[in-house]
This record gives sequence, C-alpha cells and structure tokens, in this order.
Amino acid sequence: MIHRFFNLIKKLTFSFSLLILINSNSYSIDKNEIGWHDLIPWTAIFTSGEVKFNKKLDGKIVKIPGYIVPLDYSGTGVTEFMLVPYVGACIHVPPPPPNQLVYVTTDKPWDTMTLWEPVWVTGEIIVKIQTNEWAETGYEISADKIEFYDY
Repeated sequence: MIHRFFNLIKKLTFSFSLLILINSNSYSIDKNEIGWHDLIPWTAIFTSGEVKFNKKLDGKIVKIPGYIVPLDYSGTGVTEFMLVPYVGACIHVPPPPPNQLVYVTTDKPWDTMTLWEPVWVTGEIIVKIQTNEWAETGYEISADKIEFYDY
C-alpha cells in the first residue's frame, strides 16, 4: 500500500514538473524565453525515426528552463552539464531524443547542492550534435546566466 502511494507521488511530481516546463513559454514576458517544444521544428512532413532540429534558433540568445545532469565539476560547482526537460532524464534509459537535450558550458560554476532544482539557462544556442557518456545532445548553449526557476 505504501509502495503504491510513493509511486503515485513520484508520478504526480514528474507530471507536474513536466507540465510546468512544457508550458513555461506560454506566459513569457522575456522575449528570449523558449520552451522545450521550441526545440522541435514543426513541419508538415513526418519521417519516422528522424530527429529534426530547429535551425531557426541557431545563434540566438535564448532563456530555457530545465534540470541539470552534471558532466564536469569544478570544486563544488558544475561547469559542464546537460539541460534536460524533466527530473531524471538521462539517468534512466532510454534518454530523451537529441532535440530535447542541451549541452551547456559555463565559466561560473553552478552550486552542486542545488542539482534537483529547476533552473533557467540563458545564452547563445547553436545546433550541434555531440555525444557524451549519457546521451547524444542536439543543441549547445554557452551559458551567460544560470538562475533558479521560480514557479
């Protein structure tokens, strides 16, 4: 009984987190804010198994919410990470597709004590496929700013 209760709580938490992040762009005041849906180009032609990237974002300054999956530490901070759309992405298999994963680097380390908190990442985004030990990412951001996501 308790096991079912905790599973229900985990599912509700996951669903709520995903809903917040997907709809984060709906009421945006900041013109640079994008949501995870913006990373997928909407075309009239669907090709099964093909992953498409939104090349219109290439070189733009964006602000996108997400969760940190650390790749490189510097002292007590993370300087290289994947930004993912929901908690636990890439920790379990299969990972999200490359057009839903962003490789992020930052000169100013982000505190590792806050890794389970959602964040906003602001910086120039480029379409660039890269492979790391966890997954293949389709975008890269050199972060100018990382801040807590207020919801």
